[in-house]
Amino acid sequence: MNKKKRWSKFFRWAGAGVLSLSILLGQVYPVYANTPLSTPSVSPWAVSTLNEGEKYGIFPLKWYQDEAFLQPISADRFAELMKATEKKLDSLGLQKKAAAVSIPQEKVITRETVMTTLYKLLAQYELPAAFELTGQDPLTYLQKKGLVQGTGAGLALQQPATVEQAVVLASRVVEFAYDTAGSGAAGLMWKVTNGKNTLYLLGSVHIGTTDMYPLKKSIRDAFEASDDLWVEADIVGGDMDYMTEKMMYSDGTSLKDHVSAETYSKLQKVLASLGLPENSFDTMKPFAVTLSLPTFGYVSDSAEDREVSLITGIDSYFLTKAMLIDKPIHELEGIKLQTDLLSNVPAEQQEKELNTMLDSILSGEQPLADQGKILRDMQRDWVEGDLEGLTNTLTAYGQFGAGEVNQRLLGERDRNMASKLVQLLEQEGEHTSFIVIGSAHYALEGMVLDQLKEKGYDIQRLN
Repeated sequence: MNKKKRWSKFFRWAGAGVLSLSILLGQVYPVYANTPLSTPSVSPWAVSTLNEGEKYGIFPLKWYQDEAFLQPISADRFAELMKATEKKLDSLGLQKKAAAVSIPQEKVITRETVMTTLYKLLAQYELPAAFELTGQDPLTYLQKKGLVQGTGAGLALQQPATVEQAVVLASRVVEFAYDTAGSGAAGLMWKVTNGKNTLYLLGSVHIGTTDMYPLKKSIRDAFEASDDLWVEADIVGGDMDYMTEKMMYSDGTSLKDHVSAETYSKLQKVLASLGLPENSFDTMKPFAVTLSLPTFGYVSDSAEDREVSLITGIDSYFLTKAMLIDKPIHELEGIKLQTDLLSNVPAEQQEKELNTMLDSILSGEQPLADQGKILRDMQRDWVEGDLEGLTNTLTAYGQFGAGEVNQRLLGERDRNMASKLVQLLEQEGEHTSFIVIGSAHYALEGMVLDQLKEKGYDIQRLN
C-alpha cells in the first residue's frame, strides 16, 4: 500500500471524529456524530512530514480540505503559518535577539521567500553552537541541514510556493530546531532487555495536545529501531463497529427503558447543565453513558479541537507512523476484549455505577470541569517526563483508586498484558518491539512495570 493510500485510509478514520472515552486506560472509543472529512489532496512525497507537522499546531487541519492546499500560498496564510511557527520555536525557551522578523506581504510568496523567512525565524534566537548558524546564506544553510533537498538550479526559487510546500518546510524547521536543541516532549519510556530481545515501553496519553510534539528524538529513534508496534488496541484497524454495537441499544428500546425514573432524571439535570438535549444519550447503555460523560469536561466543542485532540494522542500518532511505513501492528488486548470488559457487566451494576457518577457531578464533588484540569495536568507531566508528578496526578484526584470500575480496568488487565510482554522477551532469536500502553499502567504501583521487575528483567528508564 503506497503512502498516499495509507494516508487516505487514516484520514477517513480520523475524520469520523473518534475520541477516547478515557484519558489513560484506553478501554473503548466513542464515535462523535460529525460529518466525516473528505480525503485530503496531498502529495505522496509530503505525507510523512505532514504527519509530523500537523501535530505541531502550526497550521489548521482544515487547510487539508481546501482545494488551495496544492495551490500558491496567499500572503495572509503565509503570515499565519510563519507566526504559528515562530510561536512553536518560542517554546524552546531560547533567548531572542532584539530584531523582530518581518513577514513578507508580497502578493506572490515565492519558494525563496519561504526559505529565507524560515531561516530568519531561526536566526533571531541565540542558538546553541550545535546549530552551526554562522553567517551562511539561508539557502546554503537549509540545504546543508537537509531541510531543503536538491540544488539551487533545480529549486525553482522564483516560483510561487504552494501551501503544502510552505507547511512542509516549516514543519522540517520545527523538528530540526527541537532536535538540535535537544528538546521535545520527554514522555515516559523504559527499555527492557532479556538476552537479545528488547522492549521499548512508552506510556501513552490517549488524548493529546500540540504541546506534546515534537517528541524527543530518542523516542522517535526507538520506534524506528523497532521491528513492530504493540498497542492496547488498534484504533485504526480494529473492530470499531463491534464497540459501537455493544454501546448502543439495537432492540428498539432506549436508556429510559432500562434505568429507573430517578436515574434518568439525574441524567437530565446533568445534560441540562451542559446545554445538551435531553435525549443525547437515549440510545446508549448505562456503561457507555458513564464513560462518555467525563469527555465533556476535556473535549472542546470545536470540531477542529476534537480532531487535534485525536491525532495528537500518543496511540494515534504511532499507529499512523507504523501504517505509513508498513511496520507490523499487534494488539495486547484489542477493541473486542476492552469492550467486553465493560459491556458484559450486569445491567444493575451498570446503573449503579452511572448513579455514582451522576451523584458526584450533581453534588459538586467531581464537577465535569475538573476533568479538563486532570487531563491538562497529565499532559504536562508527560511532556516533562515527570513520572512522580503523573503518579500524584492520578492518585490525587481519586481517578484510579479503589472501586469496581477501576478493578475491572486494572489488575487483571495488567497481568495479562505483562504476560504477553514476557512472551516477547522470552522468544527465541533477536527481536525489538515498541510498546505503547496507557501511562497509568506504568505510573501506578503493582502494574505492568512492577510485574516485569518481579521477573528480574533489566529495566532502564530512558530520557
